[in-house]
Amino acid sequence: MKLVIDGYGKSIHKKDNQIAIHEKDQIIDSIKANEITDITIVGKGYVTFDALNLMAEKNIKLIAINPWGHLTYTLESPHWRNVKLKKEQYRLSENRRGLEISRELIMSKMKNQKATLTTLNKNRRLKRVYDNRLKIEEIISQLNQLSLNGDNESVRMKIMGLDGKASNEYWKGVKNFVSKEIGFESRTKRPTDLLNSMLNYGYAILASEITKSILVNGLNPYCGLLHFDMDNRTSLTFDLIEPFRQQIVDKTVISLINRKQVALDDMDKRNNTIKLEARKLIVEKILSKVFSTVTYGDETLSYSDLIVKQSENLVNSLLYGEKFKGFYLRW
Repeated sequence: MKLVIDGYGKSIHKKDNQIAIHEKDQIIDSIKANEITDITIVGKGYVTFDALNLMAEKNIKLIAINPWGHLTYTLESPHWRNVKLKKEQYRLSENRRGLEISRELIMSKMKNQKATLTTLNKNRRLKRVYDNRLKIEEIISQLNQLSLNGDNESVRMKIMGLDGKASNEYWKGVKNFVSKEIGFESRTKRPTDLLNSMLNYGYAILASEITKSILVNGLNPYCGLLHFDMDNRTSLTFDLIEPFRQQIVDKTVISLINRKQVALDDMDKRNNTIKLEARKLIVEKILSKVFSTVTYGDETLSYSDLIVKQSENLVNSLLYGEKFKGFYLRW
């Protein structure tokens, strides 16, 4: 099970073979350690040494997210890794295979953007949204025809440029399906409006799932393919998250706003973050979506399964030369 600890004044302890959650001097929850796969913490508190040792013994990932929805760190127990896999991953940013995988990830993202706009526009049938979708189709065609020959850095920048154009069209389309009163104008990582604040928080929850699948498969989350390597940034997480943003987070967040389950009053205007109770609801809905099932190919799988499969797909591409295929759902 996944354990999410949100709020302030909480702490994580070991009690026999259990993880115990304290609030002040009271135990508010106690779970057998072997039933927990990972713990996500948001807010302020502390973890005891004994609890950390138990988590390492049971291979429980610890993931921290700040109130702005940014992944701040992950902790995992050390164990042997595949050295060949690591070497192949480190070479990716410098060879053609890395560019092929990067293009496939962004192509899949664009296809999911198209599918999401189609879903949102199903009943309203707005022509301007059809136009946004058509422009994304044109950009997909440009990306498909993009030559991967030449300087790697130059090609990578071209891929990111096309990604930016498609995302601009996507968010123009999304704007038509949320109330004007929330003040959404465009996508930004430094939000002043409700939708962007919720997206940031939702993406951080999703990022923790992506990072966990990367670690479980022996990959280095800090060594990216498309996104530039930066200190303290899990660049590979930002690569592999791209095709999953729309189906898991965007649809969920837009639904919460349109059903008025999260409203303007749930935003703390002092620092443009989401208040605690609304954050709990966002976590609940995002994780519910992660474990919901879809028909993908000939299988019925959860999004969680698909996230793991994408990391496995990357490993198989690196070690055995298999073609990498990104995740996307057809409308």
